[in-house]
Amino acid sequence: MDRWIVRLIEAAAITVTIAAICQELEKPREERWWHGKIGFIPYDFRLPTLGRLKETFWNAEDERIFTKTVFGVGWGINFYALLEKMRIMGDFYLTEDDFLMPTESLRKILENRPLMP
Repeated sequence: MDRWIVRLIEAAAITVTIAAICQELEKPREERWWHGKIGFIPYDFRLPTLGRLKETFWNAEDERIFTKTVFGVGWGINFYALLEKMRIMGDFYLTEDDFLMPTESLRKILENRPLMP
């Protein structure tokens, strides 16, 4: 059973990779950027750069954990956001309210709610 699941995942990865390559080859040569999406799955076949590596794996500006991949098909992990969300690093002056209401949008909604008479 386990081998069946692994082979299914491998087949899906190969299929998406082939589809991404075919999508790029269908474009005129001057419009081939070698990065984009197949459905919702990102791909990037450009050579990785130090800037893109940092942007994917250690980006303090992006709060998403899963970001576009540096090379290949799928997603990369923003370890900065992951560690920050796990509260391993980041702001250590957090109050009890920050743990009860971890998102800024939820905090704003509750602050702006109408008061009951």
